Amino acid sequence: MRNLNLSIQPVKLLIPLILLSTIGCQAEERQPEIFLPEQYKAQEAKVEEMRQRLLRENPDRFEARTLDHRGRTIRYRWFTPEKTSKHLPLVIVLHGSSGKGSDNRSQLLAGTGALGAGVWATPERQKDHPCHVMVPQCPPGEMWTLTASWTSPVHPLSPQPAPALADLMALLDERLKNPDIDPNRVYLVGASMGGYGTFDWLVRQPERFAAGIPICGGMPEGQAAKLKDVPLWIFHGENDNIVPVEESRRAFSQISAAGGPVRYSEFKDGGHQISVHAWTDPKVATWLFSQRR
Repeated sequence: MRNLNLSIQPVKLLIPLILLSTIGCQAEERQPEIFLPEQYKAQEAKVEEMRQRLLRENPDRFEARTLDHRGRTIRYRWFTPEKTSKHLPLVIVLHGSSGKGSDNRSQLLAGTGALGAGVWATPERQKDHPCHVMVPQCPPGEMWTLTASWTSPVHPLSPQPAPALADLMALLDERLKNPDIDPNRVYLVGASMGGYGTFDWLVRQPERFAAGIPICGGMPEGQAAKLKDVPLWIFHGENDNIVPVEESRRAFSQISAAGGPVRYSEFKDGGHQISVHAWTDPKVATWLFSQRR
């Protein structure tokens, strides 16, 4: 299989843009990147080719595992990289609502999950950025957060994490007992419901993560200061009809005002499925794996 270069380049608009070639997330970067339709839509055939490939490969590439925690069964998929003498990063992928269930499979296949989970474990991505990958499954009828509605104008932080997220906190404790994982390079990424979950977990335990990528999600209200030391790259589609784009714009504005190392990319005319373009862009991976606590 040839290495697909799915990189998308931002264009120069009236507002200043951050060049994608700039690796690292600097506090002074305060303007959004805007991707035009003619740029990211030109990649759609290659993205779909990759998605179809990962629909076939993901179930065999990821080991099905469970962990019992306080009377609940946590279901997750785990990818182990080839043996190396180095401690390697861990990427945790939080799926969207279509991946919920109890089959320990849908999170690898449903919606944008094939790409969101699978791209990190492909041979070509592992060649450049070897890492462990963990893909938990949210139980049916639950969410990663206690957010009442995606369209609510505010999302206050609940006093306690959602049960599904509390499970993940315990699961991460367990997985970090593995000496092959570098605890200073744990990355949290997610889209849609997983984007909300990414923000929620980062706000509650910012010290645990080297960086995060929340896509088409929203940040709990008034929590920006807790993210001032966590490098973030936020993505959203301008015409998202599931999660309003204002969610990500607000998070970017508030975290920037708090002095946090955040960058924001918006897909002009893009909808709720734009995460596939972020997951498959090698520059996004290069940025993520350059971060450490």
